[in-house]
Amino acid sequence: MKLHEFQKSLRKNGIHLAIFVHPDPMIRYFTQKEFSNALLVITPRNATLFMTALDKKPHISGIDVKELSKGWEKTIKTKNVSKVGIHKKEMSVQFYDKIKKIFTKTQFVDVSSSLYTLRQQKTSQEIAAIRKACSITDTVFNDVVTELKKGTLRTERDVALFMDTRMRNNGVEPAFPTIVAMGKNAAIPHHTPSTASLSRGFLLLDFGARYKGYCADMSRTMFLGTITNKEKKHYDQLLCCQEKTICHIDTCSTFHELDAFARKELDTNAQYFVHSLGHGLGMEIHEHPVYSDKRTKIEHNMVFTVEPGVYFPQQYGLRIEDTILFNGKAKVLTKSSKKLICISSTKIRTKDF
Repeated sequence: MKLHEFQKSLRKNGIHLAIFVHPDPMIRYFTQKEFSNALLVITPRNATLFMTALDKKPHISGIDVKELSKGWEKTIKTKNVSKVGIHKKEMSVQFYDKIKKIFTKTQFVDVSSSLYTLRQQKTSQEIAAIRKACSITDTVFNDVVTELKKGTLRTERDVALFMDTRMRNNGVEPAFPTIVAMGKNAAIPHHTPSTASLSRGFLLLDFGARYKGYCADMSRTMFLGTITNKEKKHYDQLLCCQEKTICHIDTCSTFHELDAFARKELDTNAQYFVHSLGHGLGMEIHEHPVYSDKRTKIEHNMVFTVEPGVYFPQQYGLRIEDTILFNGKAKVLTKSSKKLICISSTKIRTKDF
């Protein structure tokens, strides 16, 4: 159990207790449940969840549950607490100031690195949730392609709204704001969907579902109208790069090495590849492992993305992305076809063709 692993880390580092406060995702990570408001205190031997009376009191293995209103401050203020662990990036300044008043002679230690290490390698339950999120993501992609071919969607926002609605109809939320980028807008890696009309050119979709708190992430690029040889060549080169890079995972030792391999495959177009090859994902859409860290090894049960992209300023951009599980071999969890989909201009109701 991951809770026990974290408690071992506390003992090893001489930390007497660690505090996590809502909406820190680590509360869900350790409890596997969602709360409207909660505080989790973990010691080397015990764990206590303080929650609002508005939520139904759960039974959680290895964790005591108490009401938040019953004076959590007195409960945690024990003698001989000289070192307290905090998740620095998730704790507000206001709450930090509050616990400093409780532990006036205590050293506060950021335990983020221990948490990142813990979350890098997924459990079977986490992997199952990510698989389901990926499956729903694939379903939504098939649905939006069908809808585009019907000609009912006219703008980037129309496409994004359709996709988000389809995710909610499947009982999930988007894992992050859906990206829909048409033509030159696709040259901006994190473009926000606008009222720009669908027109001739590349249409980039970057989206994912969140299932039981776990994320999927996928990008597909299609073409609206008649494609030129140059445009087709750019797509084919990117697809070849992405597929070769995925195949290379099994023989690669680090993420940094994998990133370098992809850039070499892009050859002269590598100058237009302006972001990292990918990122870890799980409860958050961007989490460890981190590609830029030369020391980070590709290890069993890690889940991450492979997403090479090329962005030609004021022209167009392309990105192909999959969610990958490494369990001794690279396994692609997002199954949607990457064969270039070209939709005839007669299917798109816009004057811009």
